[in-house]
Amino acid sequence: MVKKNYIFEQDVTCRLSDGTILRGDVYRPDDHEPHPVLMLRLPYDKRTPRYYDEYLEVPRMVQAGYVVILQDVRGRFASGGAFYPFIHEGKDGYESVEWAAKLPYSNGKVGLFGMSYHGYTQLAAAAEKPPALKAIAPVMTMAEPWSDMLDGDCGASDIGNFYTWTLESILPDQLERRGNQKSEKVQAYIEKLPELLKYRPLKEAPPIKELDPNSFFFDVVNQKVSEDTVKRMNLRKSLQEVSIPALFIGGWFDGLLIPTLKAYQAYGGERMLWIGPWTHEAMSGRAGEKFFENSAVQMGVDRVKDPTELHIKWFDKWLKDKPLSIEKPVHLYMAGQKKWQSFEKWPPDTSTIEFFLHSEGAAQSRHGDGRLLRNPSDVQSMNQLKLDPENPVPTRGGGVLLAGHDSGMFEQGDIQDREDVLVFTSEPLAKELNILGIIQAKVWVSSVTPLMDIFVRVSDVEPSNKVYNVVDTFYREPVKNINEPFYINLDINHTAYRFKTGHCVRVEIAASNAPRFDVNLNNGQTSKTASGGEVAFETIYHGDEYPSRLVLPMKEK
Repeated sequence: MVKKNYIFEQDVTCRLSDGTILRGDVYRPDDHEPHPVLMLRLPYDKRTPRYYDEYLEVPRMVQAGYVVILQDVRGRFASGGAFYPFIHEGKDGYESVEWAAKLPYSNGKVGLFGMSYHGYTQLAAAAEKPPALKAIAPVMTMAEPWSDMLDGDCGASDIGNFYTWTLESILPDQLERRGNQKSEKVQAYIEKLPELLKYRPLKEAPPIKELDPNSFFFDVVNQKVSEDTVKRMNLRKSLQEVSIPALFIGGWFDGLLIPTLKAYQAYGGERMLWIGPWTHEAMSGRAGEKFFENSAVQMGVDRVKDPTELHIKWFDKWLKDKPLSIEKPVHLYMAGQKKWQSFEKWPPDTSTIEFFLHSEGAAQSRHGDGRLLRNPSDVQSMNQLKLDPENPVPTRGGGVLLAGHDSGMFEQGDIQDREDVLVFTSEPLAKELNILGIIQAKVWVSSVTPLMDIFVRVSDVEPSNKVYNVVDTFYREPVKNINEPFYINLDINHTAYRFKTGHCVRVEIAASNAPRFDVNLNNGQTSKTASGGEVAFETIYHGDEYPSRLVLPMKEK
């Protein structure tokens, strides 16, 4: 079937060595010449506009002289086999790349592209080192899904994001391909997702429990994933041995920014990095209630037209031996400056500036006495941090992949009015403060319960007193000695952000962030596997021998 100036072939079959058949749609130039192949391997509907002409424009890639294949991974949509997240993507990716290289219209060179899960499919295939794979372009993705999203070394689960993904993105096709009569109920449940995320315990979550009681979701929630499966998922060590060139792209407001940068930093091959003020949903420049100019078109100091052109330039270099007109390997959008800058490495060299937490013990809410000081105080003090499992601090903004919640920068004033949020604010800045790198918090805490949870957010207070989130993190640690102070060093997140003259830097600390993260019930359990719970108080220490502080990486002009 011919469409416009290219040929479209639907559900072209790729037979794997175990007999499983994968199917992909092929878009190729309407000529008789061999071309390099660009392939996207995904678990979502490959015919939705998002994958055809929104994230990247497939017709332009074909016009640039590429065969483009959008392939359903094992167990999804038109492909055979059974789907289980992540574990098949390495071997299946290797075989799919080699299959694509041998197609009659291929010249034997293959590149992989895609974002999120299909960024992972690229890394998994690259770790297997297929001979025909010449370059990849993983966008907003991860190399260690178990530690990056599903559970993690600190024990806190990004469970709201995972629940949303399972019910909204995976379950509908799972039920339909099985001929399950309950598949008609899924859309009704999806519409109720924001409320369903509050259900406790999540391991008994009614929609998934009812519709797919054997779902992989319950393996994760009940921590029944085997060590071998976790090992097969995690790619970070094997990526160190890969030499295939990779274009990494991240978003300052993407929920997978830290995992993307972890993969980038572990990667052994030649690499390029771009980070814009983008969310997981869009690369338009709109991030919540803020819009960032000059971020979606004419990108970078090299003024690349848009993400599609960036990909074409990248693959032209490695699949067509064309010169790459982009000079430096790291390209960052500087939020608050309306411009891009390029660097030789990430993170760039910076100095640091510290702000020390201080109060007289009444830092609850933004109306309390919490301050950020440039110098440590010799007066020791502490604040009680309340955690009520029945009334957790709500998720708002940042990098979320959560039903009913948008990513980006949002006004946080009402959250900082809560009595279960500690707030520390600097004096208005006498000069602008350019932050570039990873922001850290070094905090002394204690807990009267077996688990200590802490949510830390850095925000920008404008002269109007409106306050917007910049970066945040959530951390959980088992408590070794009840009610005894201990030290935690938190990497909050990466950013390139300017605090303007007259603005204030603010740190807020809470003991929950729901429904994104499971809630500590203050009895050694969380809302992932239990319900109920009781009110408890953690303690945040500052001053004298407990110099809790915020550490900002500062870049001079």
